[in-house]
Amino acid sequence: MKHHYLLAIGAGLSLAVFTAPEALAQTELSNRPDPAAAPARPAAPYVAPAAPAPPPMEGYYPANAIGLEIGWGGPYGGLGAHYARMVSRNVDINAGLGIGLGGKIGVGARYFVRPDKQVSGYFGASVARSGRISNVDVTVNNEQANYSMNPSGVLHLRGGLRWQPGKVGLLGTVGYGLRFTGDPVVYNTTYYGQPSQQLRDVVNVLTPGGVEFSLGVLFGFGD
Repeated sequence: MKHHYLLAIGAGLSLAVFTAPEALAQTELSNRPDPAAAPARPAAPYVAPAAPAPPPMEGYYPANAIGLEIGWGGPYGGLGAHYARMVSRNVDINAGLGIGLGGKIGVGARYFVRPDKQVSGYFGASVARSGRISNVDVTVNNEQANYSMNPSGVLHLRGGLRWQPGKVGLLGTVGYGLRFTGDPVVYNTTYYGQPSQQLRDVVNVLTPGGVEFSLGVLFGFGD
């Protein structure tokens, strides 16, 4: 019986001796890098995510608008057109020209109180230049006169309401123009002599500056 145990132990030791080198060789092979495998690539550098884009300006007003105005005493004449560009949520800058006594051209800016509402009040200022007119005949109570009008510079202080339900809006404006270039009227006294004060008052109503009231339509485009 003891011989059987001794034989079994001897067989086990022999098996361990023969299999140990093979297992060790397999372990070494598994730890060696595969020459056919592609080399490992270095990790890509960390790139911080881009900052989120700022939210769009809230409001009803398109970024750009073409305006047509009709009225009295405006910076762009009795009938004029202008282009306006929103430069911030509340402010636009505008430039235009129009038909009046001698024509007008000007630039300005407007501040809108509540651009997030369909109806908003606004106030602003414009600087305009009127053109020259020559040899205009006028008659007041049978008194005649002839005059010319030199170019003038006028500072317009304005305010009103803007209604903008969509791409098309309305603009109502009142204001006052301050002429900063002096009296532009020159009378031709060769034929009619010096005009009366009454005639002068009538002509002064037609000179640039003074009270403004106008109504405009705005056609918006852009975001």
